[in-house]
Amino acid sequence: MPSLPAIPKVELHCHLEGIADPAMVRNIRQNDPSYPILPEDFEGLYPVETFDGFIEWWRVVQPVWGQFSPFIPLLLSYVGRAREESVCYLEIMISSSLIPRDPGQAAETMGSLRRLVDEVESESIQVEFIACIPRHRSLEEIKPQATAIHHLFENGLIAGVSLAGLEQDYPVKPLSRLFASFNEAGMGIEIHAGEWCGPESVRDALDHGFPDRIGHGVSLFQDPDLLDVVLKREIHVEMCPSSNIKTGSVARIEDHPVARARELGMNFSINTDDPGIFENSMTFEFEQLERVFGFTADDFRKIYDNSLAARFKADLKYIS
Repeated sequence: MPSLPAIPKVELHCHLEGIADPAMVRNIRQNDPSYPILPEDFEGLYPVETFDGFIEWWRVVQPVWGQFSPFIPLLLSYVGRAREESVCYLEIMISSSLIPRDPGQAAETMGSLRRLVDEVESESIQVEFIACIPRHRSLEEIKPQATAIHHLFENGLIAGVSLAGLEQDYPVKPLSRLFASFNEAGMGIEIHAGEWCGPESVRDALDHGFPDRIGHGVSLFQDPDLLDVVLKREIHVEMCPSSNIKTGSVARIEDHPVARARELGMNFSINTDDPGIFENSMTFEFEQLERVFGFTADDFRKIYDNSLAARFKADLKYIS
């Protein structure tokens, strides 16, 4: 089998706001001493090993929350890292809190980011963006920005939309009409579900969110009927093993349902989720699968094929 860093990879589930780490920030500050995040801001936060630790980590980026510019050098740094790991297609989730509500301003902001990323793709990695809506926001709060999200999609500046965040007390059902409009527009739809709640969360997403992909989906394996629905409909599941261990969705890597997913021939991908928080990488995730579950080159090729087929951007720039 080729070395794991050299194996072609596709990442579909990575949050822009969760990629910062001390080394990345240190390198950024060498070129820009005024950069508002400091390497020492991370002190005492690692290792993240619990859900509370996961929540605590976010205080690092809290001072720049809602500002777009501090996240640009982080993204460019991560694209470089991903390229070195042989990631050839990457979708980055960008919180809607970073996207202006005005459609024109949103297009200007995302268009500028698009041009910067185009310059670093180097014909070896394709980077696309997904607008990520927090679950805790009400329909009334989201509606004003929905117009901007539609505008960005129509202009090719995002490839789809995602719903993320705490599942408890924030079901998808109240947002069903909104996601129906995204679906009717032809957007790819991803919904985080079954991460910290039971299989009912995945069923709620399937019934009311029109998802092409489910993020995490750990608990769906607890319900045979639901599992059968996911398999028959070939819903793509974005698996994030390290993330699930670190936040307590799964007790230990040996218990992760990724082995069951392989056994069932499920349509799934492997992802980092928040690599700055979980101190992981795509190569690290592959190493775990090889070491713990005996994944082979054929397994990784199938993951690659399934992941690429589940992408939200139809046009491929560099992959034949």
